[in-house]
Amino acid sequence: MEKERYSIYKSGVTKSWIDVKIREARKLGVAAKEKKRSRVVKKDRLSNLPDEVLHRILSSLDAKSAVQTCVLSKRWTHVWTSLPVLNFCDSSFDDSLYFQCFVDHVLSRRDSSSNVYELNFACTDELEDGHIVDSVVDHVSLTSIQVLSILAECVIGKLPQLSLCQSLTTLKLAHISTETTTFDFVSLENLYLLDCRFECGVEELLDPFRGCVNLKHLYLHRCQYYGGIHRFQIFVPQLTHLSISWMGMNEMFDSDCVVELFTPKLQYFRYHDSDLYDFSIEGNLPFIEQVDIDVGCLTNDTDSLLLLIQLFEMMGSARFVSLSPAIIQALAMIPDLLDGRASPFSRVHTFELNMDRPSSSFVIPPNVMAYLFSGSPAFDFHEWEGSKECKTI
Repeated sequence: MEKERYSIYKSGVTKSWIDVKIREARKLGVAAKEKKRSRVVKKDRLSNLPDEVLHRILSSLDAKSAVQTCVLSKRWTHVWTSLPVLNFCDSSFDDSLYFQCFVDHVLSRRDSSSNVYELNFACTDELEDGHIVDSVVDHVSLTSIQVLSILAECVIGKLPQLSLCQSLTTLKLAHISTETTTFDFVSLENLYLLDCRFECGVEELLDPFRGCVNLKHLYLHRCQYYGGIHRFQIFVPQLTHLSISWMGMNEMFDSDCVVELFTPKLQYFRYHDSDLYDFSIEGNLPFIEQVDIDVGCLTNDTDSLLLLIQLFEMMGSARFVSLSPAIIQALAMIPDLLDGRASPFSRVHTFELNMDRPSSSFVIPPNVMAYLFSGSPAFDFHEWEGSKECKTI
């Protein structure tokens, strides 16, 4: 023993040194415990937040991630069942069948005393049938939902059932097919239809939005209407914004189809397509402010240009006008048509020439300029802005 003690002291390891190391080890142990306790406290702080705060956090996630939080603690077990916003997206699933089962599970397990404010459903894979989408419609039609977005390549049969929901203000539909041709949603204020297909039968007159008496914003993009339609009517007295682009009748442009507008409160009008439909307006548009027209394949025949001139005259009160170069070129092709014709616009403030890129070589002929803007005498060049040439007083 004496020999061992001697060897320890000889090596410089004294009792006082050992005591110091013991104290340091104890401090490290205490620090580790404090760090662990701090993590627990932080976790508890998050768990102790009110339900409305947790709902706001989880509503920013996709539904799968939101449901997975149930394993964090008992506090989180049922939080997901009462979320006001549900985001269903199949991108987080390897199999579309699993995704559909998950949606059914979430909807069936919801807290019946809670309400869903917004539901977003996106399925990029083609569905064999519209069962799951119809299930979503069944569920939300019994709630006080305000915003519904459905992106799914399938046939929806229960779309009219949404009329039972008197709180729905915004509806977005993309890639769906339906035999429903009328939207009777009294509370609806915003309707977005993207690449949708409608089976309309043999009726010559289609008036799909008359039941949306409070609709203010209507966007139709690449929608196809199948049947014998010759008159497409947009009868929406409260409408302020209308955007139509690449609309087809039986998957093609139908020059015999007339688009009839009854939109006395319209403020914004946008039309983008390769061809121009024949527009007619019941009454006037005294509140029109912005007009954006881009027609890519105008022929230089008189009938086509008369349709364009007629549309200009309908929008004559606009203060902001945006036109494509193809329109300017078409007007320049038949100068006799413009001679002596009154300018359609009476109070233009800003003009934009839509171009893919600025081009100093593109010149608006004087007779076209005079026809378009002689009714706005203070009108003048202003500047280039990005890909648009602007003129303003």
